[in-house]
Amino acid sequence: MTLDLVGLGETCIDLTQIVDEFPEPDEKIFSLSSQRNVGGVTCNFCVGFARLGGKAGFIGGIGDDGEGTQIVSSMSLEGVNLDTLMIHKGGRTALNIILVNRAGEKMIIQDPLLRDNLPDPDEIDEGYITSARAFHTSAIKPNSALKAMRVAKEHGLLTSFDLEKHVSSYGLDTLKPILELTDLLMPNKLGAMSITDAKDPVLAARSLLRLGPKAVVMTMGSKGSLIATEGGEESLNSFKTEVLDTTGAGDAFNSAFLYGVLVKGLDFSKASIVANASAALKIRKVGAQSGLPTLEALSDFLKERLGYTLI
Repeated sequence: MTLDLVGLGETCIDLTQIVDEFPEPDEKIFSLSSQRNVGGVTCNFCVGFARLGGKAGFIGGIGDDGEGTQIVSSMSLEGVNLDTLMIHKGGRTALNIILVNRAGEKMIIQDPLLRDNLPDPDEIDEGYITSARAFHTSAIKPNSALKAMRVAKEHGLLTSFDLEKHVSSYGLDTLKPILELTDLLMPNKLGAMSITDAKDPVLAARSLLRLGPKAVVMTMGSKGSLIATEGGEESLNSFKTEVLDTTGAGDAFNSAFLYGVLVKGLDFSKASIVANASAALKIRKVGAQSGLPTLEALSDFLKERLGYTLI
C-alpha cells in the first residue's frame, strides 16, 4: 500500500451549538440549532485531502464507544486509511464543545482526550509512516510527533506541521526539535505570533523560518494567507463569500495546499490560491467537515471566481 500522505493527530466528535451571540459569564441562552459531527484538526485535514482525491492515512486514537464507531464509519466512507487507528478498550472518544455565532465566529472547548488518546512514541508504526510520500501533524502530543517526524525525515518524506495557538503554549523548548524537522510549517496567525511573541505576522514568519522550516505558510483568516521563504514573503487574498461557520477553515486550507503541492505539483503561490478557495467553500456550511470540497466543487469555484482552474 502506498499513500500520498499520513497524518498524526486528533479526532473527536464536535457538538456544535449555533447561537445569536456568545453568552456573558453566568448568562443562560438558547441555541438556534445544534449539530453532532466528526471533527478534530488532523482528522479534518485527512478527510479534506481524501475528498479532493488524495490517498490519506490517519494515525490517532478513539474509545470503543458509539462516538468512536461514528468516527470510523465516517472516515472510512471518505476513503481515509485507518489501518493503525488505536482503539482504547473501555476508553472514551474525545468530545469537543463548539459555539458558533451569527457572524460564523467560533469558540471551542477541547477535550484533553484529543491528546491523551493518541499513541505514545513506542506505539507508532514506523512502517505505516514510511508507506507515504509525506507526513503531517498538529503535534498536539509533542513526544509522539517528534518520533514520527524523525522517522519521516530519515526516509525522505515531505514533512508539514500545523501549528495552532493551544499547541504553541507547550513552548519553544518543547516544539523546537519538531520545527527543525519541518519542511512546511503551516501555522495559523495566532499560533505563529504566540510562539514567537511577534506583534506582526510577517515578523512571526521570519522568526519561525530561522528555526528550521523551509517555508512558512500561514493562514490569516479573512485576510487570506501568507507565504514566507528565504526569498521573501507573499500575501494571497481570501475569496469573499458568505460565512456560516469558520470551524475547520484552516484544515480546509492546509489539506488543499498539500494536495496542490504533493499531488498536482503546484508551486506555493498557486497552491495557496487553491487552498484559499477551499477555505472559502468550507465556511459556507456549519461543521468542520461538511463544507470540505470535492475536487469538482473546488475546480468549479475557481473557474467561477478566476475564469480558470489551477487543478
